[in-house]
Parts: sequence; structure tokens; C-alpha cells
Amino acid sequence: MWLPTKGQVDAAKRHVITAVGVAVTIFGLQAKGVSMEQVTPLINALGDTVTTILQVIAAIGVLYPALKAASTASPANRIADVRNLATGAASDDAVAAQSALIEATAAVALDRTIPASVEAKNTLIAATIALPEVQTIVTDAKTAAASPSPSVIPAFLSRVS
Repeated sequence: MWLPTKGQVDAAKRHVITAVGVAVTIFGLQAKGVSMEQVTPLINALGDTVTTILQVIAAIGVLYPALKAASTASPANRIADVRNLATGAASDDAVAAQSALIEATAAVALDRTIPASVEAKNTLIAATIALPEVQTIVTDAKTAAASPSPSVIPAFLSRVS
């Protein structure tokens, strides 16, 4: 059964709160019999300073959820959410998140134009050697030297003439 993630619930909740707040305000005023013709003189009677303060508060109330959503949607936060999901409770979503992280790291490791490709390759090797099923990784001398694990060893190639 599909259930939304915490991030999805939080994102939806921010928009629902904004919509409900607007609806409650509008319907609440209408239920009290307040019309725009009655509100306008009241706003004018408050004075420019109070009206400006209320407008700033209203603008913050609208902008804050948008800014929060933009912050949550940043690549760094989205990656952190995937990492947290991958290392959280066992589930189909955790497996999918783990696969996505491994595939992304592998893609970086294979792309020599990306400066982090060496670090990504070393991360994959370190993760692989940490598996209980893996005893030794034989690789090139440079990669073996970059690994702190004694189980990552350099290949010794000899030429047969």
C-alpha cells in the first residue's frame, strides 16, 4: 500500500494550511455578515501605519509557505531526503532510494568529465568492500592506494612474451 513520505505530507500540509486560512477568513467574515463595503471604511479608519503592518503580516503569511517549499525543494534537501529514506526503516521506498543513490554514484564514477568521479569511484569501492559477501577487490594500483582497506589490492599484470 502506497503511503506518502514525510516530505510529501509536509509540502502538501503547507499549501493546505494556506488555503484553509484564506477560506476561513473569507467565510468567517461572510458568516458574520461583513461585506467588502463594510471592510473598506474599517481599513481606512485603522490608519496607514496599522494597514501597512497588516499588509506585511498578510504578505508574510502568503510568502512563507512559498519560501519554505522552495527551500525544501532545493537539490541538497531533496538529496538529504533520499539519503534519510535510504537509511531509514526497511521498505520498498528505502530500497528504491538506495538503488537511486547507488546508480547516481555509479554514473558520477563513470563520467570522467565530472571532477568528483574519483571520489565517487572510491565511495563505491569502500561500500562494496564493506559488504560481508566481498572479501577482496583487485583493482589498479592508484585506486588500491587510495583505499584505506587492506582488502583492496592492486592487480599485478605480467606480460607474456
